[in-house]
Amino acid sequence: MTLIRTLAVAIALAAGLQGGSAALAQEDIGIPECDRFITSYEVCVTTKVPATHRVTFAQQVAQLRTTWRSLAQDPQARQQLEAICRTQGEQMRRGLEPFGCAF
Repeated sequence: MTLIRTLAVAIALAAGLQGGSAALAQEDIGIPECDRFITSYEVCVTTKVPATHRVTFAQQVAQLRTTWRSLAQDPQARQQLEAICRTQGEQMRRGLEPFGCAF
């Protein structure tokens, strides 16, 4: 487990948002670019986004994770998934900038 993922698990556990490292490992996309983005996004949401907005952002990333995991299962889509993660990730990153997130 990488240091970033370990920190994400610890923060998420403290915030009561995840069931532990096993839950995170089961939800990996399998594309490094996608996994890095989701880990950074979750760290930002759990540490910087006010609790009143956290549910919305958590729902967005959960839906994104589901979509990306589905695409990763399709060999043709998987080839394009890194670019998809980068593009969609950049759009979502901009939505977190007002909360002081920079990743």
